[in-house]
Amino acid sequence: MKLKVLVVEDDPNMSLILKKTINSISGVQIVGEAKNGNDAINLTVELEPDVIFMDIDLPEKDGIQAAKEILDIQPDVFLIYATGYSEYMPEAFEMYAFDYLIKPYKLERIEQNIEKIRELIAVRERAVSRQNSIAFSGDISKKVGIKIEGIVVFLEKEKIVFISREKRKTVIHTMNEEKMSTNESLDILEKRLTSKNFFRCHRSYIINLDMLQEIQPWSRGNYLVIFTDKFKEVAYMTEEKFKVLQEKLNI
Repeated sequence: MKLKVLVVEDDPNMSLILKKTINSISGVQIVGEAKNGNDAINLTVELEPDVIFMDIDLPEKDGIQAAKEILDIQPDVFLIYATGYSEYMPEAFEMYAFDYLIKPYKLERIEQNIEKIRELIAVRERAVSRQNSIAFSGDISKKVGIKIEGIVVFLEKEKIVFISREKRKTVIHTMNEEKMSTNESLDILEKRLTSKNFFRCHRSYIINLDMLQEIQPWSRGNYLVIFTDKFKEVAYMTEEKFKVLQEKLNI
């Protein structure tokens, strides 16, 4: 399956060069092109790309601001900044950028990024498809109230596997792989989930530590979180949060 790429660049000449470079790589398909930050956000919702090549100096909304909203919509997208400004690099990597390319673009560097992304996606797919027989048990019986479409739904905490931000919604993933969406923020639910079993592992994820099976290195500054009982969904953890968890669990 081809990697779906979204190109975000307002300069027609640079866009042409970048697209020509990407199109020269096999197994990659440019599915859309945006010329400003707002269009980049809208096309992410519509196209669900695997990779976004993002300029920073964009009209309407710059690449950094657009990335913040994009990661709130699709936190597992691979974001590669392609720009002429090196001074934004620290802020870009705070947004979990996969790489930061300085114009003019080098084909070899882009090819290396695409190959690494393919490898990481393969790792993720193997992880979620792996058969395992490790049983789990949760000892939390209390419930948490969550507002869903104006109704307060009380869920058993022990049945929550993880909570994520997707497409401007907060999504609760449960043991039977049901999903419930709410407009309440992760920050609000984090405060409500006072149990030590819940851990904010990423700006877009809260995980139930009772449900963990594996945490494995995945990409720059991120770890892949694998859950028990053949649960097919995965979450992500930052390197900083991984260190906090190691200290918390004394591992």
